[in-house]
Amino acid sequence: MSLALLFACISALLIFHAASSAARQEAGAPALPPEVKRLEAWVGTWDAEVSMMGQVSKGSEVCRLDCGGFWLVTEHTGTFMGAPFLGKGFTGFDAAKGVYTGVWIDSSGGPMSVFSDGQFSKDGKSFAAQVDGFGMDGKPGRFEYLSTFPDARTRTFEISQLDGAKKELQMRIRYTRKG
Repeated sequence: MSLALLFACISALLIFHAASSAARQEAGAPALPPEVKRLEAWVGTWDAEVSMMGQVSKGSEVCRLDCGGFWLVTEHTGTFMGAPFLGKGFTGFDAAKGVYTGVWIDSSGGPMSVFSDGQFSKDGKSFAAQVDGFGMDGKPGRFEYLSTFPDARTRTFEISQLDGAKKELQMRIRYTRKG
């Protein structure tokens, strides 16, 4: 392929992309509701320090908005008990119910985690949801997912097992924004 032909193809693709973007903007895509915009607190690339079962491991997490900005997509890589680990999450706002819903899957071999009652605190500095799952003992249990956002460069994520009024921390991840 000649350099001139390659340049012409790239130019045509760029013009097509620009025209497509302009057409989408003119079509007047609906504005994102404020509840969906709150998901932006997660967006970015993060270093992760995972504390679980007396062990500390390092990882990385990339969070982005997808599907028109309506869904938060989370991808975590690192190690778990000395083995490579990959996890993916999807979180969105269910306007009909007024809550956040989400799902988490990972390479640990455990079942998919699903929540349908997520809420931000009034000040937006924390997010909590409850999940039915399995404890470290393999028995069914109820868990709380709690994310906090102390500032724009740090966030935490904790999983606690709930047993009546008792709440036992199972895992904590401290995130620091890269860049």
